[in-house]
Amino acid sequence: MFLFLITEILLWRDFTWSFLFNFIIIFFPFWYLIIMYLIRKDRAFNLHPLNYWFAFIIILDSGIILNLFSLKYFSDPAVTPLFTVVTITLMMNFYIGFLSSLVFSFYFSFLFGFPLKTFITLFVIGIISAYLSKNLYSRVRMVIPFLGATISQIIIYLIYNNFDFEAIPQIFISNLIQMLFLLGVLPYLEYITRVYSDIGLLELGNLNHPLLRKLSLNASGTYYHSLIIANLVESASEAIKANPILLRVGAYFHDIGKSLRPLFFTENQKGFNPHDRINPKLSALILNLHVIKGKELARKYKLPILIEDLIVQHHGTRIKRYFFHKSIELKENLSTDLFKYPGPIPQFKEAAILMIADNIEAMTRSMQKINKKNIEEKIDNLIQDLYFEGQLDDCGLTLKEIKKIKNAMINTILNMNHSRISYPEIPKELLKEVSKNEN
Repeated sequence: MFLFLITEILLWRDFTWSFLFNFIIIFFPFWYLIIMYLIRKDRAFNLHPLNYWFAFIIILDSGIILNLFSLKYFSDPAVTPLFTVVTITLMMNFYIGFLSSLVFSFYFSFLFGFPLKTFITLFVIGIISAYLSKNLYSRVRMVIPFLGATISQIIIYLIYNNFDFEAIPQIFISNLIQMLFLLGVLPYLEYITRVYSDIGLLELGNLNHPLLRKLSLNASGTYYHSLIIANLVESASEAIKANPILLRVGAYFHDIGKSLRPLFFTENQKGFNPHDRINPKLSALILNLHVIKGKELARKYKLPILIEDLIVQHHGTRIKRYFFHKSIELKENLSTDLFKYPGPIPQFKEAAILMIADNIEAMTRSMQKINKKNIEEKIDNLIQDLYFEGQLDDCGLTLKEIKKIKNAMINTILNMNHSRISYPEIPKELLKEVSKNEN
């Protein structure tokens, strides 16, 4: 956090030790505590404070250093929160982007002697940048926040300076440099922090990813199961305004651990089930391994930290009922804990949606007749089971949202399994005759 202070000492010639002392003692604890309190409202930040704080601080520091150089080589009007606010909004969300704009504006207004004009100017530009950065899914569209921030900054500068056009080229060049810097460093920031923007997630969702190629080759049944799950979770997440991109990409990777022992999972079996020859306790341990190994693969390949969460949370701590029942039949008298998935239970909405979809897909695959009534009954029973097992206690879903998720998944399943009309047979002689007439 003190990296930009060192840079400021080097760049700012009339910097005094008295000012530095007051800055460290008074200003830092003030804004740091305020931001800490406000950020606690964000569920992802609470799940992984180390990753998110590291990303937040490194982006904020980098943005301040960039603007200190702008201050040295251009002038005061060239200072802009564009890089800081857009990067944080893309990698986290609008709310945290808003908070970063607040910090950035306080910092430079303090540096310039607390002029209200500086704070208002930078804060307005920051809010516009954050708003225009929401729901950006491609690098090409990042020109939108660049143009919005640049135009608004020029307008505010002209209003405050009686339409003096002298600093306009500096403002444009400073914003352009920051946007180009953002485009260059964003993939590396995502890789280092494992906090990914939607743009990074979409690039990661390429089906040619090494892990997905390995899954398609070693466990083709699991691979197609994952593609079906992706459709289910995407429609459900859109219904409750969750993150559909995170869920679609997370669905692709949620069972990557199965690529190591594919034949122990029914969707990859062809008549032979190795579980028939081993103890149910061992079977339960092998099933746990697909979660544990999936987590290890996610870390090895630097997948987003939230996708790692989806891998370990999509089964929660549910009991593997088939093997537990088999153990009872063998009169082994074993604890239910031996047959539970390692968990934890879903800690955010997207993980709960994936859990529901994973169970629904497995149920519908075994259904002989698929219609709305049968599916609705199955889903109601599933959600009731999850509720009484405590699997949905920490995810933050409301009953209204669960109802929307259920309806969205029912529609998706019916659309994927709709019946086709049977086409009548046409005699080959008639087809030949038609072909001759056309020629």
